[in-house]
Amino acid sequence: MKQLESPADWLEARKLKTRGASSERPENIFEGKASLDRADVQGVRVSRLRVAPAGAEAPPLSYAVSDPAEGPDPVVDRAAGIDWRESEKPQLEGLPLGLVWQQSAESRWDFYFKLPEGAFCFGLGERLSGLNLRGRAHTLFNHSDPVHVPSLDPMYKSIPLLIVAHHGRCQGFFLDSPARQRWSLDAELDGEGSIELLSRRGFTLYAFEECSLPDLLAAFTSLTGRTKLPPNWALGHQQSRWSYPDEKTVKEVARQFRERKIPCDTIVLDIDYMDEYRVFTHDPERFPDLGGLVADLAGDDFNVVAIVDPGVKKEARFGVYQDGMKRDFFVKKGDGKPFVGKVWPGQCVFPDFLRHDVRVWWAAMQGFFTDNGIKGVWNDMNEPQMIGQQDPPLPVDAVELPDPRHQMFVQQAPEGEVGHFEVRNLYGMLMSRAAHEGLTAMNPDERPFVLTRSCYAGIQKYAAVWLGDNMSWWEHLALSVPMLVNMGLSGVPFCGVDIGGFGDDCSPEMLVRWYEVGIFYPFFRNHSAMKTRLQEPFAFGPAAEKHCRHLIETRYRLLPYIRNLFWEAYRNGAPLMRPLFWDYPGDENAYEIEDQFLFGRDILVAPVLKRGAGRRTVYLPEGLWHPFEGGAPLPGGRLHTVNMELGRVPAFVRDGSIIPYSPVMQSTAEYESAPITFRCYGDRGIGLFTEDDGISLEYENEGYNEWLLTFEKGEFRSQLVNYGYIAPERQYLLEHEDGVEAVVLEK
Repeated sequence: MKQLESPADWLEARKLKTRGASSERPENIFEGKASLDRADVQGVRVSRLRVAPAGAEAPPLSYAVSDPAEGPDPVVDRAAGIDWRESEKPQLEGLPLGLVWQQSAESRWDFYFKLPEGAFCFGLGERLSGLNLRGRAHTLFNHSDPVHVPSLDPMYKSIPLLIVAHHGRCQGFFLDSPARQRWSLDAELDGEGSIELLSRRGFTLYAFEECSLPDLLAAFTSLTGRTKLPPNWALGHQQSRWSYPDEKTVKEVARQFRERKIPCDTIVLDIDYMDEYRVFTHDPERFPDLGGLVADLAGDDFNVVAIVDPGVKKEARFGVYQDGMKRDFFVKKGDGKPFVGKVWPGQCVFPDFLRHDVRVWWAAMQGFFTDNGIKGVWNDMNEPQMIGQQDPPLPVDAVELPDPRHQMFVQQAPEGEVGHFEVRNLYGMLMSRAAHEGLTAMNPDERPFVLTRSCYAGIQKYAAVWLGDNMSWWEHLALSVPMLVNMGLSGVPFCGVDIGGFGDDCSPEMLVRWYEVGIFYPFFRNHSAMKTRLQEPFAFGPAAEKHCRHLIETRYRLLPYIRNLFWEAYRNGAPLMRPLFWDYPGDENAYEIEDQFLFGRDILVAPVLKRGAGRRTVYLPEGLWHPFEGGAPLPGGRLHTVNMELGRVPAFVRDGSIIPYSPVMQSTAEYESAPITFRCYGDRGIGLFTEDDGISLEYENEGYNEWLLTFEKGEFRSQLVNYGYIAPERQYLLEHEDGVEAVVLEK
């Protein structure tokens, strides 16, 4: 590859080389070090390939599996406790799907594998795609594009885990490198898969041998970490807008929710709460008493989440900028000068989150939020994205990297200086890690809540995600289902999209239909852009408001069930939104369905995703399925055409399940002592119920209660599995075909 003779602007350097027309495999020039070992991870046979190019002693440290940090134990390695046994064949013989690899250039690695006829491909994080990713090339290089049209390729989140499902069994690869990757999945209809990795640093690849889908996710999240339990309030309804311009408006929105009896837990502050968009400030005129506002809202059981971007205003009198410059904490260009990019405050500099000391500094900055009583932090623009930067900073069709000095900027990794393109996909995750660690340090008795737009594998340890700037389009409502299911299959269960759409104008019908499915999004937020039509649940008149209220109330009634699902994610990595084949791997029809999903094991969601539709065809797997809002059960293993009136909960409950419900409430603050009703669907059933305080970390120390519930031949039983939480007194009820009765849980 041609190199520039002197440092140049990164926008020019990115144009150096693009893909040629030849499809022939290049020559293998690898002369470095490779090791291959294997182990059983959560019952799954996993091969681990570690490759370092010539001149490097070892592959780079991982922020997904191995956790680089300063201190006496520099690396916390989740793979270290596994019994890895080195193979005698380091050239990857016998890997799943016949995968082989090579180094094709100084900064390029190529991988080739076979895709069986009829196999399905899933995962890879955020893809603007249907559920099956086969038939297209997918670029993993974090980037923000505000117009999500079908040709869009790189998006905000890169999670290089591919799952290949065939005949009810799964295999997969996790290519642990934060550099740019391009996965081609039978794009030429030749049954071939390939990966291009653009990196000078080497890689670690994990290959998962044939297993079930739940076992593969359990193994992957055993390596990369699992979601911890969120605070109860973060599971409730969140209301946002870019932006509520002042304190008066925020208070009025909160008042409307409470007066209209529409449940809501959180008001979100977008960028206009800040003083001219400077991070960790508030506007002295529009938000003169931020802490007082937050306290007033808390008095009415509202929590506050506030946005923050990584861009720090380049302004000599701004304290955050002064301190960061003094400590040399901002990224630099190849010539050693600070990198400057335009974001909301104007010209900005950017922290180098690869550095442990910078993350500690940024974590301490979260004190601005905790000092003002703000409970959650929303990390945005953290790819990082500059205003006016429409194209990815490295072309999608690049085949090599520019010299590190000619990349966007350089960063300081534990092993030394590195070009930004080598580690770009880590930037948002490490910013979120700093926020998570800061909130945890300042409120050690509370579960933190962090939301992020950009991320890499392992983000589930630190933050929830939403899928960025969607539009108020029916097409985006429909795409939300497969996109969120694929996020869950990428190890990230706490995910959602903006209900009603972020850009463009929502309509009353669209908002109601979006809430019908949105009540089952793990992350449940209504958000819209400035200059678009207001889309709060009460913005469209009495009819739409009535429907939205009912649907949001249903979300709160399902809170104990949703909490149970987060326990599953915490224990074994299972997503909340699951494809039908998660529980029905032998059902060939289940693999073709992407407009329905399982919400846990017991609820199937089949939303209406088209304008003007009042009916839809629903495929139900084997067994009997009860319409969520009443009616005769329907037999599974076949299609049904069902009426879906506007405002109806579009779901079915599996016969033989016991679902815990709470009563309608205005916020999760009412949950802890609220009565719980166990509803048995059918004449026999089985279920779980788990309770904890919903806010502290005591559940990690057995501070929770859990029961296995059964109902058979008219008799209800509760078997105590764990008892470590002294809960407030509450009433428990059993609802079944013969009526409702009070029950007592075993102690």
